[in-house]
Amino acid sequence: MVDSFHFYCIYHLINMKSSLTLLCLVVWVNVDASSAQTEYCGKPEGAGRRMQLIPDRERYENGDQIEYGCLATCNNGEWDKTIKCKDYCSKPEGADTRMLLIPDRERYENGDQIDYGCLSGPNQGSRGKATCKNGEWSQTIECQASCPDPPHVINGDYTNEKRDVKGVITEVSYKCSRQYKPSFEHSIRCLNGEWETPPKCLRPCQIFKFDAEYHLQDLPQIMYMTHGEKKTLQCKKGYYHKLNQWSIRNIEVIEVKCDDGEIHYGEHIPICSHLS
Repeated sequence: MVDSFHFYCIYHLINMKSSLTLLCLVVWVNVDASSAQTEYCGKPEGAGRRMQLIPDRERYENGDQIEYGCLATCNNGEWDKTIKCKDYCSKPEGADTRMLLIPDRERYENGDQIDYGCLSGPNQGSRGKATCKNGEWSQTIECQASCPDPPHVINGDYTNEKRDVKGVITEVSYKCSRQYKPSFEHSIRCLNGEWETPPKCLRPCQIFKFDAEYHLQDLPQIMYMTHGEKKTLQCKKGYYHKLNQWSIRNIEVIEVKCDDGEIHYGEHIPICSHLS
């Protein structure tokens, strides 16, 4: 607490000397320094052509609020947030292909109003009005198609989703079930209400037993191969896969490759022949 005083002055005219005498009464009061406040705010910087104020006054008392696209409060002689206004609004997104604008311009000043009609998308045929305020349109102008749920893939699911400001999923990646492999790794996006083609989860191959006519060694347990993976199979003892004219040893192995659930053996039939 600090002591202070207020002056209450009375002007009094003394006729004899034709002079002005000032009589002041001094009244002492106690003032809490923490409560001392500037009494009012002036207009925010930039008010006028670039900013529309509601209400529009030259002076605002403590606690007064104005609307200029969001709220600002007069607090101890200062506005509680920086008030900045953009000069103009650009065309709404999709104006060139999906909507009709009246008037149709590249730039709209603050306070300008447009009438719009949707030419395509889920809101085709709908109409509306919007006003440029502080560089943004007063309401969401939606003519573009909304994105449906991401496409489903067999033996997989989407992950790492990205959403727009409304929470709608617009981009996803995919993860396949165990042993399955995606046909590509990059994410897909929703464009103009339609999803790009998702990857395919390619099937694994499994090897365990072979037909007797192949004369291949059976494996001790089932062997899985992911798509694109290669493995080497062994002929039974005393058998060979291919004669090697450049060596005394014949080729006794067969290389196989997995292709979306099917075993490919290359150019040679996977049969081992008996040594004669």
